[in-house]
Amino acid sequence: MVKKTLHWSLAAIVLGTVLTACSGGQTGGGASEGKSPGEQTAEKKEPVELVFYITSSGWSEERFMEEYGNAVVAKYPHMKLKFIPSGKGTLIPELLAGGTAIDVVISSIGLTQAQILDNNLQYDLTGLIQTRKLDLNRFEPTTIELIKLFSGGGIYGLPLNNTVGLLTYNKDLFDKFGVPYPKDGMTWDETYELAKRMTRVENGVQYRGFISSVSHLSQINQLSVPFVDPKTDKALFDLDDRWQRFTTDLARFYQIPGNEVDAKTVTLAEQYKAFTETKTVAMMAHIGTPGAEFQANWDMVTMPEYKERPGYGPQPYPTYTFVTSSSKHKEAAFDAAAFLASEPFQTTLSKRGLMPVLTDKAIKEVYGQETDYLKGKNLMARFPKQLAAPMPVTPYDAIAKSKWTAQMDKLIQGQIDVNTALRVAAEESNKAIEAEKAKKK
Repeated sequence: MVKKTLHWSLAAIVLGTVLTACSGGQTGGGASEGKSPGEQTAEKKEPVELVFYITSSGWSEERFMEEYGNAVVAKYPHMKLKFIPSGKGTLIPELLAGGTAIDVVISSIGLTQAQILDNNLQYDLTGLIQTRKLDLNRFEPTTIELIKLFSGGGIYGLPLNNTVGLLTYNKDLFDKFGVPYPKDGMTWDETYELAKRMTRVENGVQYRGFISSVSHLSQINQLSVPFVDPKTDKALFDLDDRWQRFTTDLARFYQIPGNEVDAKTVTLAEQYKAFTETKTVAMMAHIGTPGAEFQANWDMVTMPEYKERPGYGPQPYPTYTFVTSSSKHKEAAFDAAAFLASEPFQTTLSKRGLMPVLTDKAIKEVYGQETDYLKGKNLMARFPKQLAAPMPVTPYDAIAKSKWTAQMDKLIQGQIDVNTALRVAAEESNKAIEAEKAKKK
């Protein structure tokens, strides 16, 4: 998921764009130096044109070249890159129907099913990984484990960047009310108590202690509880007790007097606006942080933890570079993808504030160094001691997540109780899954 700025633009999320952050600025400073993992030394290579596509909107060819393309071409001068922006008339199904071959797709894990698998663009890179001698042990293990789940044990894409959910907070509000700041390693129970202290009325203004994107938190939940049973294709909301725990724990924040939401303020757009524009919210749990436009004294800490799982952060939410089944230049496309995952380029991205996918400590330590609005922030909150294991995946997860989110919205508005929310979410999910399976017969 890719955005122009370094931060994870939440405004983009609520408008339906994919959360994929990447920095502005130059791609130099070592991006074209050194040998990429998987690269084969060769004599002069024949020119090749590669067609790139990013599944999120808002990308021009100029921006793509600035962010990625120029660095790839500097490394591989024989490559010419063409970029197709996503938009009306250029969605992947439309391009494929018109006979356009795409060589490389950059997409978040959240859109892998819809953009890659549903369009039959998946291609197992295992053979190229072996022949190019790409060492997968260099990567954050959960990013490899996750793509293997989507690939039936193979590997359809190489990790490009990652994001880890965290808790951002408005220091000005904590100072205003004389309450200590949140800390790394807080439990959800401790965060709940803090949210209660920060929810109050002051000079006629209602201040709220906590908001979140319930949809995103469900996908990266620290309990690693899946939406759908991969063996039965049945939703697990009313079958796995972990969903009761997760849903109840999150919903209680919205039951704090003064922290409630209604039909208008339940939306992510309105909750985000309350944090960044009216500045009446103390803490926000999400996969992103506000960007340079947020004119407030803010910071971040690790996502609150379950007390029985200390040190465990959320599941990863990576972006991958996919070499497609339609590509006629798979080896060249793989070399480009491997370069984007190389130490030099990952170091460049890390400096700009994009979370790297490699475990190299030195790369993590330069995170955000070239990003002014991140200076002085608790940047290591992006790197918890341990990420939660990726949950099992199915082709129907998006369906089930949408049904749970709809019921969760009703729950946190006080319209239904938690048992009803989970039961209805399961019933509606199973009905929709059966309908989807019937269409494919």
